Amino acid sequence: MEQAEFIRIVTEAPGMFAWMLGAGSFQSAGLPTAWDIIWDLKRRYYCSEEHQEVSSNDLQNAAVREKIESYLMSRGFPASSDPTAYSRSFELIFGADLERQSRYLQAKLSEKASSLTLGHRVFGGLFSTGAIKVVFTTNFDTVVERAVAEVTGKSLAAFHLEGSYAAKQALNNDAFPIYCKLHGDFRFTSIKNLTEDLKTQDAEMGDCLVTACNRFGMIVAGYSGRDESVMQLLHRVLDGPNPFPHGLYWTTLKGRQPLPAVTALLEAAHAKGVRAELIEIETFDSMMSRIWKQFPDRPKELIEKIDRTGSQAVSIPRKGAGTGEPILRLNALPLIQLPDTCLELSFAAPKDWDDIHAAEKQARNQIIATKGSSILAWGSEQTLRQAFGRDLNSFSPCSIKDRLQDYANNLQLKGFIERAIGLSLIQGKPLLMRDWRGGSVLILDRLHLNLDLTRGISQCVGGSLHGRIDGMVSAITPDHPKSEEVWWAEAVRLDVDEIDGRFWLVLKPDVWIWPKHVRQQATSFLDERLGNRFNNRGDALLSAWINVLLPSSGRAADHVLKPFEGLEGPGSPKIVVNARTAFSRRMIA
Repeated sequence: MEQAEFIRIVTEAPGMFAWMLGAGSFQSAGLPTAWDIIWDLKRRYYCSEEHQEVSSNDLQNAAVREKIESYLMSRGFPASSDPTAYSRSFELIFGADLERQSRYLQAKLSEKASSLTLGHRVFGGLFSTGAIKVVFTTNFDTVVERAVAEVTGKSLAAFHLEGSYAAKQALNNDAFPIYCKLHGDFRFTSIKNLTEDLKTQDAEMGDCLVTACNRFGMIVAGYSGRDESVMQLLHRVLDGPNPFPHGLYWTTLKGRQPLPAVTALLEAAHAKGVRAELIEIETFDSMMSRIWKQFPDRPKELIEKIDRTGSQAVSIPRKGAGTGEPILRLNALPLIQLPDTCLELSFAAPKDWDDIHAAEKQARNQIIATKGSSILAWGSEQTLRQAFGRDLNSFSPCSIKDRLQDYANNLQLKGFIERAIGLSLIQGKPLLMRDWRGGSVLILDRLHLNLDLTRGISQCVGGSLHGRIDGMVSAITPDHPKSEEVWWAEAVRLDVDEIDGRFWLVLKPDVWIWPKHVRQQATSFLDERLGNRFNNRGDALLSAWINVLLPSSGRAADHVLKPFEGLEGPGSPKIVVNARTAFSRRMIA
């Protein structure tokens, strides 16, 4: 699943998801991950046994790690890639001495060694306000408690192995927020770190997790799935009456493959009819920042506490426009006019993005809708009623002028306007429009090409405008169990940006891949296809696309775009775009 879609799902349903946090969620706070602790333990053991001096920085050297790994494997330690490496390392070094374990962890997880980041403050704020109600963690640290205290001034008491019986009782009584430390708290004696410990979970704490996952969806962040007992609990949820009713979403860092145990869980969830998705993210902080920016109705006091770096108006004198050579052409067309009214829809029951997409599909591109604090739409009243059915109570004209002036904080308008522009541009042309990564893409329709209209693009790219990728078929996955041939076609992405108070339509020539989910698989083909589109060729390709989208006019002509011909009023958006691209001259000192 694309991260943008995941963010929409989360922000549209506050309070509907429990969270599972692992050590990776708090790495940016300066706390070690499981991998860091494994190698720190190995380094300490090696140094003490061999009377060597190896610093933590030395572990960045692969040769040093390989030497230590070989030595320790000869002493019975598992390889670092072994799922049991964490617990076995503790077991082989500390044995059953819980006090030594606790002292070690207390030193590694000390509050003095960590600092809260934006992601942690966002999490603490959402947790304290009820947007997140239940959190489970395999961590021993106090980052979440500190985040809640810093953002809200309130204290958060965690349920851990001492007093675990109270966790399920709190859940049954809706005594939110509920924060459960599945493996204990390093400030107490009872922690689960050894192999035998991690094979079983505290019964009360486990029951609490299973019960929560039959009431809420689950989002997993920063957790690898190494702990057998935790994974068993998540499998146990699938045997319940209502497993993960709002879905199971497992986040992982981009480029990092999940453990087989995670893949097996997601496949088992799919088999039970649960929406189970793997989402690649950059970092926990970036994910939480995205969630925070899209979260509706953010309290002002939370914004000030979470962002901390409050905005302040400044006035920086700007030099005049450049007059020197060379002139740089940019791939943006000025948007002279944007629509400032639409229709606001009222429904008998709340609508989510799935409902909106279903209605747009039903209307066959005759309506455009978006969702913020309310549902906004363009289209005829009759078509809107047909698309949404009897659940649509009423609609009324709505001004979006103020929201356009605050475009950066009303990004739901971005896709709204881009879709209106896209539907206008494909009229009467051999083009298809598809949504991709939160934006719109116009694709040359290989079944209805107009060779005269597209000749310029063909000359720029060296002939073919579409085709099948020879020898490639889509990989079989749980989401896509049928293998398909892979096709491509020339395309252009649309992006509406606001720069210095002016709106621009940015055009980005690209190549579309069918099926859409195979794009990553076709990376080599795309690199070869797109690799030489620079300078003169890129300039010519941009001109060719503008000629396709805005034909038969002068270079600086204004074009009126309307997605619904013959329709007037607030349900009919009107956009004016100029065909001359933006440019820049060199400033002369």
